[in-house]
Formats: sequence, C-alpha cells, structure tokens
Amino acid sequence: MRSLLLALAALAVAPPARAQMTGGDSPPPVPTTRALPGAELNLDLGALSGGYTYGDGAWMEPFAAQAVSGHVLLGGLTLDGGVLSLEPLRPGGPGASLTLTARVGYTGERWSLVGGPVLGIGYSARPGLQVLPSLKALYRVGPVDLHAGLLDLHGLVPAHLGASWKGLGLAYVLPLGARAWASIPLNPALSLRVEAFAFRLGNAQSALLTVGLGGQP
Repeated sequence: MRSLLLALAALAVAPPARAQMTGGDSPPPVPTTRALPGAELNLDLGALSGGYTYGDGAWMEPFAAQAVSGHVLLGGLTLDGGVLSLEPLRPGGPGASLTLTARVGYTGERWSLVGGPVLGIGYSARPGLQVLPSLKALYRVGPVDLHAGLLDLHGLVPAHLGASWKGLGLAYVLPLGARAWASIPLNPALSLRVEAFAFRLGNAQSALLTVGLGGQP
C-alpha cells in the first residue's frame, strides 16, 4: 500500500511531459480516442458497515476498508482488476476478508464493457472461498457517461444504473439504494476520489464510504 501511495504522490509533483518539435520534426501521431483513459490506478481507504435487520432491530458490523483498483488498455483490449481488504473494527465479530476482482473486455470510442470473476476469501468463514460473476459497462453520450454494473465495486454493489458528468456520478442501486462518487482533479495526472453507497437487499443492508487518490500514468 505504501509503495502505491508514493507512486501516486509522485504523479502529483511530476511535470507534465511535452513533445519538443524542431523545424524538421513531424508531429507525433494522434492516439485513438477511447471511452476510458489508457491506464488508471486508484488507492482508496474508508469504512464499510454491513449486516441484517430483524424485527425492530438490526445487527451491523463495522470494517476498515483498503482497496486498490485500476485498468489498462492494450489497444481496445481492457484489463480491469482490484483488491479489497476488510478488517473488522469490533472484536468477536466476523473475521478479516480479502476480495480479488479480475475482469477483461473491450473499450471503444464511446463504450466499454468488462466482465469476470470476483473471488471472496474469508479467513474464518466457511466456505472460505466464494466466486461470483462481475460485470461493468459504460456508454458515453456527449459529456455524460452512462454506467451499469453487476456485483461491481469489488463485488459489494449488487446491481446499479447511473450517470456521471465531469467526475461527479450518481447511481440507483437495485432494489433499494444509491451510489455516489466524485473525482476532483489535483493536477493533470492525479485526482482526489470520494465514493459512497448504501443499499438494502431483503433483510441485508450495507454502506460504504471511501476517500482516496486516482492516478493516470
């Protein structure tokens, strides 16, 4: 985690590269426009609360959340992944867990679609490994991005539909909930990230708040 944080901080102080051209030089080739940046790395820290409701009460457990996520474009091929670590904040409750996401797909000029497994590893859970499918889609309409996902955000959000504009996003989480996020540019390569969600699914409910940094090498 510390090395990733230092790498993101280095992006904040590094001067932006500029092409130097002389009279006989030809201009550099213009890259193909894609719906996503060619590479992105995010580091987020926060808190998660999850549990169940029963009768007039509720049983909730708090966790400290640490997450790394990102993607790389190889032409149109898109590799998307993430790691989430949850540490219980109250003794005697559920144990720590680790979630790994590995998705692959394609990104075009106006859209992106990736899918793959989410592996949940519970150190004290039985069974200790859970594998679920995850899907994330984006479609660009002018300055607005339309978002949809199934078990997105490290498998924590069951399903969502939303939109974002200039780094500000809002989504409806099925069947009853909401997700919101903001990306605030600090310089051309680094941004401050804030994300939150809350939803209820049957008698289960969950809420998350994270703050972090996002970099585009």
